Amino acid sequence: MNNKKISFIIINEKTKKNINFSVSYLFIKIGVVVTIAGFIIASYLLIQYYSQHSYREQLTNLNIKEQKVKSMLDLFIKQDMVSDSLLLQFDLLQDYHNLNNFLPISKPVDGIITRGIIKDKKNPHNGLDIAAIFKSDVMATQKGFVVLSDNIDYLGNTVIIVHPNNYYSLYAHMNKRLVSNREFVEKNQIIGHVGKSENDKGPHLHFEIWHNNLIIDTRNLIEEYKEKDVSIR
Repeated sequence: MNNKKISFIIINEKTKKNINFSVSYLFIKIGVVVTIAGFIIASYLLIQYYSQHSYREQLTNLNIKEQKVKSMLDLFIKQDMVSDSLLLQFDLLQDYHNLNNFLPISKPVDGIITRGIIKDKKNPHNGLDIAAIFKSDVMATQKGFVVLSDNIDYLGNTVIIVHPNNYYSLYAHMNKRLVSNREFVEKNQIIGHVGKSENDKGPHLHFEIWHNNLIIDTRNLIEEYKEKDVSIR
């Protein structure tokens, strides 16, 4: 066994007292290995984080293009330029039907977009703030199943609905909730009333749509919200 050690002496200039201690070569080697391993792991996690961030942005852009392709296919099908058999031939029929199970969606409330999606690590905003009349009706944007109806921190009275093909819609800052957990709802069914947030920004609905873990900008799905958007993108 290697018993070689390195000795260190620390001298206090004022008191002239000294402290000495010894460290074995084995301990130093272990420390160096642990430091290098920690650096490699930290670098890997940092690379993974930025890669995932870039990947999510790519998914967002892909989703926007997906909606545009669907609109184009709708037009072609309406004009009898594309048939189901042709879509099947290119393995697009199932994807097209999946989109149709969720789209088109309806607006949850009449109002004006005052705040959009903000990708800020410290203060993110994952949906739209829709200024509306206090206690006006909030409606389900599409048929689905209520997975959460509760009063939660920061969002107040909140309802989350799961829709076909892993779409989710979230409605928050409501004055009152009118649906319960594990309840089926229909498109345009009234699920609550518009309320206010804790910071008292005025009556509004906070509205989000997710596809799996991807945030969907609802302004790309509801034309009226795009036209009534006064937020700064």
